[in-house]
Amino acid sequence: MHSEKWISERLRPLETITPPNFALPEHAIDCHMHVFGAAGAYPGSPDARYTLPEGGLEQYQALADVLGLERAVLVQPSYYGTDNSCLLDAMAGFGRPCRGVVFLPDRPSPSLIESFHEKGVRGIRLDFFKAAPAEAPSLLAEAASIAKDIGWHIELYSPGSVIVILFDRLAALEVDFSVNHMGYIKQDETSNADFTRFIDLARTPHCWVKLTGPYRIAPDVERARTDAMARALIDAAPKRLVWGTDWPHLPHGSRDTGELLNRFAEWCPDQRLRHDILVRNPLRLYDFD
Repeated sequence: MHSEKWISERLRPLETITPPNFALPEHAIDCHMHVFGAAGAYPGSPDARYTLPEGGLEQYQALADVLGLERAVLVQPSYYGTDNSCLLDAMAGFGRPCRGVVFLPDRPSPSLIESFHEKGVRGIRLDFFKAAPAEAPSLLAEAASIAKDIGWHIELYSPGSVIVILFDRLAALEVDFSVNHMGYIKQDETSNADFTRFIDLARTPHCWVKLTGPYRIAPDVERARTDAMARALIDAAPKRLVWGTDWPHLPHGSRDTGELLNRFAEWCPDQRLRHDILVRNPLRLYDFD
């Protein structure tokens, strides 16, 4: 467990969010966001990396309305571990089309999986920041078996250094999987050759990549690198990319989500491709009605 928790910042005031500078397509989907609830109702995991942030459902919906994001995929944050109750309650009260991605407990029962599916869950999240690298192959195989049976996908929240180790196993998977934050291919942990291999992985039939969290890969002053990574992925595999806000940008809630949305438009100036990434692609991956 980490000795000190990150201190979660207050959210950026809604009136200071930069509005979109392009026309979002109808039914645009935010494919990566998190919701948090009151500490008394939803206690955090003892080993949570950060303090309880702001990020309630109503706060998110107000932001989504400003940005023109009509649907969302709620992703279980590491803060709650395998207790998905906050996410499931938020989905039930969302009031608009949504899907969920959860952390599963060890040896989940078929009835639990079926209950999650009925509530709109469509993915299993794996946290390879917490798991030892040696455990990753067995965890991946177990998740793949569950996902294949129910028709879900696997979502990898993982350091790029672990993704590199798993390249061959991922390419051989017979179930869809998504990789957070453009593979988390950080310059101080991986090489340019590793990103080239990641591009090759993105071209394989079951790989999906989330164009999310560029600030997690490199600081803002080095944004040229992550801009180039995003454009390379769009060129290589535009039919299996999705985009998300990564709201509330843990632990930096003061980030401007609107600026991130406009940055996506810079990566992808082609209106048709933007429609694919914001609407058509996630409809397929998350099985939206």
